[in-house]
Amino acid sequence: MLSEKFARALRAVSALGAALVVAVLAVQAQDASLRGRLEPPADGEPLRLAAADGTTVELASDESIDRAMRDPRLAGRLWDVRGTRRDDGRFAVEKAYTVKDGEIHRVTYYCVICHITTHEPGRCMCCQGDTDLREIPGE
Repeated sequence: MLSEKFARALRAVSALGAALVVAVLAVQAQDASLRGRLEPPADGEPLRLAAADGTTVELASDESIDRAMRDPRLAGRLWDVRGTRRDDGRFAVEKAYTVKDGEIHRVTYYCVICHITTHEPGRCMCCQGDTDLREIPGE
């Protein structure tokens, strides 16, 4: 009797484990990476990435990523964006990197006076001085 209960419990756990693997694989299939150059964005217009294969994808991102990608100092850069394709055709950007000499770089902004690093352009949150754009190799 105990072995029968154990066998049923083992089958239930195995079925749950298989369902979990399927769910994880489905989520991973939605995750994607795109590489391309931004089309010159107009004020108020969404960002669009022109991929090497000739396709153009509208990007959706949070304000911080959007502001960094619109930084005029990064105009013309090759971008590598990571995120998820949405059902509406847009690409939800979760992380954005520049690509220089084939290597991925993180985009940061640094105040040399206050030693504060942020991820979007603008004045230093402390001294209100200018921040320096820094592209740091690696993810």
